[in-house]
Amino acid sequence: MPDAETIVEVLTPRGRGAVATVSVSGNIGVFDEAALFSAANHRPARDQKIGRIIFGHWGSVHPEAVVLCRIDESTCELHCHGGDAAVRRILADLRSAGCHTRDWEAAVRPDATSLAEECTLAVTRAATLKTAAILFDQQAGVLRHAVDEINRDVSDDADWSAAERRLQELLHWSGLGLHLVNPWRVVLAGRPNVGKSSLINAIVGFSRSVVHDRPGTTRDLVTTETALFGWPIQFTDTAGLHNSEDDIEAAGIELAKSQFAAADCRILVLDRSRQPAPQDRTLILNWPDAIVAANKSDLSDEWGDELPADSLGLSAATGDGIEELAAAVRDRLVPEVPPQNAAVPFTKRQVKLLHEAQSAVAAHDADAVVRHLNLFIGANDD
Repeated sequence: MPDAETIVEVLTPRGRGAVATVSVSGNIGVFDEAALFSAANHRPARDQKIGRIIFGHWGSVHPEAVVLCRIDESTCELHCHGGDAAVRRILADLRSAGCHTRDWEAAVRPDATSLAEECTLAVTRAATLKTAAILFDQQAGVLRHAVDEINRDVSDDADWSAAERRLQELLHWSGLGLHLVNPWRVVLAGRPNVGKSSLINAIVGFSRSVVHDRPGTTRDLVTTETALFGWPIQFTDTAGLHNSEDDIEAAGIELAKSQFAAADCRILVLDRSRQPAPQDRTLILNWPDAIVAANKSDLSDEWGDELPADSLGLSAATGDGIEELAAAVRDRLVPEVPPQNAAVPFTKRQVKLLHEAQSAVAAHDADAVVRHLNLFIGANDD
């Protein structure tokens, strides 16, 4: 049986995914001794060639299809179905065989206070290739280099204008940076039965919301996450806005209003096949910055000239206009895309310290600038 030096680590992030990867370092003979892995070529794990991809099965009861690859003499990787269930089973079997599990994320503090730690965590939590690419640039040293340049600007013969310019460039991308891991929140609101739930289903591409022809079906928030043009987006369906004497429904309506107000992007949904009501007009007046989606364009137009000039005609039922709405959401949330190798701050801690450094630059306080930027980098960084 393996000794205490046989370590098992999960290398992929938690949650659902296509594939999960588990690393085993130490006595890889544990796969054979505990009869955990059966290779399709019938050779023991310890005798597989290094670097060769081996298909096989994990366990003898309800065997799970896995792929094994020896990395070197004492290390191998297991690739299994993504998701927590398959990973939990493999970890439990390896612990029963005497292996020791180690959580790599435990080595990086949840309340990370250094740039290196924040980069490591952020890269593993990126939801799309586009956001991961930007975060990989930061991990590769782009953000650290930008901060070092500012430190040089304020040393000796201080160039305060250059320091201010660099800080402005960094903070220019902070709004986007804060959503590289956490998705933008897009909230839909409107009167009951205008088609908010159907519209989210049409955008996301599957039936996530409850759709019914009775007003007031959605009493609570229904959220779903997707990616639009490579950017992570969380869509929220809310209760139809109307007067209600039902306490539960009224609470849902109040929640809808608060979420709509706090959204990164608001979509006001109208039913163009019904005569406009006073509440429709009030919503348009109260939320001039909302994207107006005039739904049910496949039916008769009962609004005519009363529709806002910039409204988007679309149909959740037929799909007409959905791509245009998705593009409008993208343009509202990401009006600019950072160029390749741009320095992009991506945590609230980083943004706060950059603002503090900016104030210190304005006061021509070099010591304060250096102090804030050193905190940005982190005491544990080289």
